[in-house]
Amino acid sequence: MSEALDCIQPGDRAGPYCILRRFPGRSGMAAVFEVNVRQKYRQPGLPHRLALKVAREEYQAALVAEADFLSRFDNPNVVRIFPLPGYHRPVYAAREQFRFGWGWYYAMELLDGGSLERHLTRRSTVTDLFRPTAGEERRLNLLETLGIARQMAAALQHIHERSVINLDVKPGNVLFRRRNFKFLRASVPQVVLCDFGIARDLRYLRAGLLGVATPEYASPEQALESNPHAQPVDARSDIFSLGIVIYEMLAGSLPFDSVGRVVDLAYTPPPIRQLRPSIPPLLEKIVMQALAKEPAYRFRSANEMRAALEQVPTPPDWGTAARRTFAGIALTTALAASGWGIRSRLVLPTPTPTAAPPATVEMMPTATNLPTIVPETRRPTDTVPAGLPTSTPAPTYTPTFTPRPLTPTPTSGG
Repeated sequence: MSEALDCIQPGDRAGPYCILRRFPGRSGMAAVFEVNVRQKYRQPGLPHRLALKVAREEYQAALVAEADFLSRFDNPNVVRIFPLPGYHRPVYAAREQFRFGWGWYYAMELLDGGSLERHLTRRSTVTDLFRPTAGEERRLNLLETLGIARQMAAALQHIHERSVINLDVKPGNVLFRRRNFKFLRASVPQVVLCDFGIARDLRYLRAGLLGVATPEYASPEQALESNPHAQPVDARSDIFSLGIVIYEMLAGSLPFDSVGRVVDLAYTPPPIRQLRPSIPPLLEKIVMQALAKEPAYRFRSANEMRAALEQVPTPPDWGTAARRTFAGIALTTALAASGWGIRSRLVLPTPTPTAAPPATVEMMPTATNLPTIVPETRRPTDTVPAGLPTSTPAPTYTPTFTPRPLTPTPTSGG
């Protein structure tokens, strides 16, 4: 099975997509690839990089059912599926000719922020370097555990309200969404529940080849489903699996080390406070109730479990506060340094003192410098028009002169 899917190589085409690389650690019934939407199929507002899940033709029923389940969901904590471009109606699964033969595929959002499984096993602190066992899981702090558990409960609540149960809740199927400016954001990552390959619709009977759940995270009724006297599998099976995941995050180990202890009604896992005394008693009670072997003693719904998790006091996020404070101080220092540099560049050079020029005395106008005003000569015949003033306003300077006497006009015969 897996050998056939290995035939898909980077550069191959699957309908409107171009294969870029394959994600490791997938099952034999299907594989997930990172793809790029081909240029002519790109649509505004939709991402160009997606994740493509490809299954062989004999698993057509499982992949088509999974695509149908994902098309019902609209929640930030559940993986988002995208309709295939090139169709006049929304189509979520299609068939394509690959190198190994015909295969079915669908496209979903690309989640490259890591997984909870990797988060539990990676070494991130100095104290992890002194762990006695190299492969031992590390325990998450209370803040991260509560944040992840609440988001997973919200995802289960959303899918259960749409009559779907996942039946494969485990750290490997809990991915993180990459966030911009992660350094300044909260310490709790954004959780996304994915992989509905063996999910079921509670309104219909199980049909088709749907695969098997991971035994370490299966509920007792799910592990004994082949027994005709076993209890029916419902939404409380996902609650049991969520209880295992929370126990693992807090204790750093699984509550059941074998399937036999899962189905053994007489076996009870050790309380978390026995392994980690700092855990609040209320949180221990919630986890142990979710891990009840009888479904009737568990939470009746994911919504009820989520409400109980909200009652646990949330510790302060000191890590985020410290990072934001450091970033603020660094930004303030950088702005102050840049402002000091700008001011130093704007300082003008000091001019060299020079001898002052001699003062210029402004000369007052004298009589010789005054303009010569020639008085207007009025002839005797000139008359002043009627209605005009006989005098004008005095100017600021009025010259004085002596009028000349009029010369009489000679007459003949005199």
